[in-house]
Amino acid sequence: MSLRARALLAVALTVGFYLLALSLIAGLVAVVFIPHVPVRLIFFCIVGAGAIAVSIVPRPSHFDPPGPRLNPAGQPRLFAELDGVARAVGESMPAEVYVTPEMNAGVLQRGRRRVMVLGLPLMQIMTVPEMRAVLAHEFGHYHGGDTRLGPWIYRTRETIERTLRGLSKQSAVLQLPFLWYGRLFLRVTQSVSRQQELAADALAARTVGARPMIDGLRTLARGSIAFSVYWRQEVVPLLEAGFQPPVAEGFSRFLAEPDMMTRVGAAAEASLATARADPYDSHPPDAERIAALAAMPAGPHDADGAQAPAAMTLIDGMEVIDSVLLAGILKPGVRLRRIGWAEAGDVALLPGLRERVRSQAAMVRGCTIGWLSELVKYADRLGGSEAMAAGRSVTPDRARSLGLGLAGAALAVALADNGWSAESLPGRPVVMRRGEATLEPFAEVNRLAEGEIDVETWQRRCSDLGIRDVRLVPA
Repeated sequence: MSLRARALLAVALTVGFYLLALSLIAGLVAVVFIPHVPVRLIFFCIVGAGAIAVSIVPRPSHFDPPGPRLNPAGQPRLFAELDGVARAVGESMPAEVYVTPEMNAGVLQRGRRRVMVLGLPLMQIMTVPEMRAVLAHEFGHYHGGDTRLGPWIYRTRETIERTLRGLSKQSAVLQLPFLWYGRLFLRVTQSVSRQQELAADALAARTVGARPMIDGLRTLARGSIAFSVYWRQEVVPLLEAGFQPPVAEGFSRFLAEPDMMTRVGAAAEASLATARADPYDSHPPDAERIAALAAMPAGPHDADGAQAPAAMTLIDGMEVIDSVLLAGILKPGVRLRRIGWAEAGDVALLPGLRERVRSQAAMVRGCTIGWLSELVKYADRLGGSEAMAAGRSVTPDRARSLGLGLAGAALAVALADNGWSAESLPGRPVVMRRGEATLEPFAEVNRLAEGEIDVETWQRRCSDLGIRDVRLVPA
């Protein structure tokens, strides 16, 4: 579909929405002037027309910087790469470049000013050739006029959603026309979006070759899963506890864990193999994109097999950027204590575990570390009690999982109260350490639960460590 055709379609869909809204308002107002109309119906029509009218009034757009802004003086290598790709594509440079804590890259337009957003995690996992292909893809959206059409589509979609929210408190009947139109609008515009992505892929392949673009898509599939796990398991608990860790440094640590990345790679390949097209997706499945690229010239290939440099080599001053990386996603006024990963275990993890154990102290009191295997037998009861205290209803499997987690937390806290320190590094199990001795509380509890460690072996180990008779909760 040509740019002109896409522009006409965007305008037609937008005009169609406003015609629908104005027609409904006119119809509701007309009902008011019909003789002998019941008062309740008049009230319904007035309120409904008002709700629609208020919802469709355009709202002023507001741009919030998504992260720290980069400049050519501070990032000469990155901007030299951007300039090279821009010249190859035949497009002008963006006026503003921001870096964010996301596994993504994107472009937009503020009036005449071009904006590019680069996810730092994306650069951490990609090579320079792969990142070059991603940049060419993003410049492809400028080339195709996508950033000029985007605001039309986004604002109309936002207005439809606002109208649906406004009518949700008034009438489900009045919602239906907008719901139907919204689904049509979404299906059509997302179909156009998928075409735009394939066109940008093709431009990137023509500019730098299909091979780095294909490699970049595969890397992105792995990176998306890896960063999702890292963010959910490692970063969010610290943010919720009031601490701000070095996000980029932590992700580098996470990527360096072979076992974790092996699992991530397997999950990414499974996702590539099973993903299916959805009419409401903005992007085609990666497998479809890779298949389309495979038919294009591969581009230059390093015959000697030398490893391409990491895209992060384009970035200067990583420590400074990492310290302000979350600026675009934290709420104004929120103050978090900065913390290093080395101290995350003792300072951030243990207080939360201690509170968890304290709330269920009655369930674990009286048990010693040496007899932890007995407590594990009743993991379902432990988890059920914890869920009940939180007002939640959980399945038996979830209750058992919660119970094992509670037992692991009790073991970690008991060790901490007896001179052990906690270590919680990205991609690794929680480790309790005292001198040369180490113990993984949650992993050990799971091994006891699965029968991988028998009672005698566990008690002998506890005796060797001098913790056999230590109570999980002091009497």
